[in-house]
Amino acid sequence: MKLYLGLTVATYALLTALTTLVMQELSPRHTVFLLVCAMLWWGGVKLWQQPKAYGRAMSVVLGVLISLFLIRYLTPTSIKVWEVDNYLSFAFALGNILLVTVGIIGRRFGRIFMGVGFALVSPPILLCWGYYCSEGAWLNVEAVMALLQTNATEAWGYVTDRTGGAAIVMIMAYLALIWLSVWAAKGLALKKSRWYYLGAALFLVLNVVLLLRTQDNFLTSIYAETKTYQADYDEFAKVQAARQAHVADLPIISTGDPGLYVLVIGESQNRTRMSAYGYHEPTTPWLESRKNDPHLIMFNNAYSCHVQTVPALTYALTSQNQYNEVALEDAVTLIEAANAAGFKTVWLSNQVRYGSWGTPISVIADEAGSQDFINSHVGNTLDTDYYDGELLNRLPDIQPTDKALLVIHLMGNHISYHSRYPAEFERFFDGTQNSEYDNSMLYNDHVMEELVKKLMARPNFQGLIYFADHSEAVNYGMAHDPATFVFDMAYIPFYMIFSDAYMAAHATQIQQLKERRDAVFTNDLIYNVMLSIMGVRVREGEEVQNDLCSPDYDANPGRFLTLYGQRRIAEDSGAKPVS
Repeated sequence: MKLYLGLTVATYALLTALTTLVMQELSPRHTVFLLVCAMLWWGGVKLWQQPKAYGRAMSVVLGVLISLFLIRYLTPTSIKVWEVDNYLSFAFALGNILLVTVGIIGRRFGRIFMGVGFALVSPPILLCWGYYCSEGAWLNVEAVMALLQTNATEAWGYVTDRTGGAAIVMIMAYLALIWLSVWAAKGLALKKSRWYYLGAALFLVLNVVLLLRTQDNFLTSIYAETKTYQADYDEFAKVQAARQAHVADLPIISTGDPGLYVLVIGESQNRTRMSAYGYHEPTTPWLESRKNDPHLIMFNNAYSCHVQTVPALTYALTSQNQYNEVALEDAVTLIEAANAAGFKTVWLSNQVRYGSWGTPISVIADEAGSQDFINSHVGNTLDTDYYDGELLNRLPDIQPTDKALLVIHLMGNHISYHSRYPAEFERFFDGTQNSEYDNSMLYNDHVMEELVKKLMARPNFQGLIYFADHSEAVNYGMAHDPATFVFDMAYIPFYMIFSDAYMAAHATQIQQLKERRDAVFTNDLIYNVMLSIMGVRVREGEEVQNDLCSPDYDANPGRFLTLYGQRRIAEDSGAKPVS
């Protein structure tokens, strides 16, 4: 007994000293978990016929689980000493539960259970490592949500693009770890005695209690928060019927002007890679050639409100934004407002329709009077059968007498970049993904050129607004992960094109917009701008200070935010030079 107490105290002191030394902080309340770990360790040793087998198997399990500490150390994420103690105790309890269950089952089936159990335990760890290898960042809720809103084909394309051969290495490592766990379980058997089996049962219960007490840790919190995040999105979809009743009673002050209005949503587009915004390669020759066209107004300081599609468009297409306190379930969508004002609404998209996940973008799209998703692989893959140019062949037949809103959602510059353009647009070659990104930019410019030609030829065309959901930090060798945020991820193109008829009827508004070319703007205010251009006014939630078309627009640069209010635009020191 004295030996047990001595070993327990020594182990507890060692664990506490190590965490305190590494973290340079002591958390007495949470070191109680470390004391429990020490007690269970030396109590557990007594249960096994071969204590060395227990130590070997536990070393394998803990080695995999606590490898996450290395990611936390290598990434710029804050971590508290209590988080270290919590997760270490969680990993220890999980390992004990797995091993004791193997011992209770017995040698015949125990090693099979060990392999299966380890195959289920290790994927979250490997997912964290895979994400680190891809993005150099700690896995976050936004990344998991993006994974849930995608599918195996897109995920695999993303991983292979971002990690190259490392993806194969991760799969091989996964299989190797399963084999290693089965090997480590060799000789893992409980002492054959009724008292030892009772002790094992008590040992199992104590470890389950420890697991439950430490379940709130930096690994499990990712998935717990994701569940909450997904529940919020699901709730948005569930209240759609109630929202429709609410929309029917929307206090529309002005029902808008007749004609066709078009909103085009780009994807993952960085304005610093567009020659129209000063990039040294001719990636957007059409837009650049139109810069002096009086019909075009190009804005130079537009930012996205978030760096991922769903969060960015949830704000951009509703009355909710970073500068108000409107709840998501109370936010009026652009489509709802247009419907209430008597507009014919059409949604045309080359994106996968994520209806089965109930995301807000799907809900908003479903509110349109008609929808056309040209991606035939709905629910199976992001990679569509068509390039964005096919959307030009699907433009709806809108009559000259119609009052209509057409929303076009492009595939744009979404990774994998080489999949976003036909071979004839492969004009740039530098051996990196950057040239593929530039080629996708060139094709996007061509699509917009042809789209504008078709629209301008329609007698009822009034205006087109183009913006991107977010950017892509290709200048830094990164994509658009909020955990590694740089302002390049928020640099988006934003421009408007108007017909002669609209410009003549709204001369003051057009002049005002031209004078605000250099004003700061975030795309969560698209809702306000689009309704204003359409001439629709909704009394509920009217915000003139957030309407770029209003004389009362608050252009104070210091007020603007991104990343859902986590970063101020004023912090931006400017774009990174592009070589």
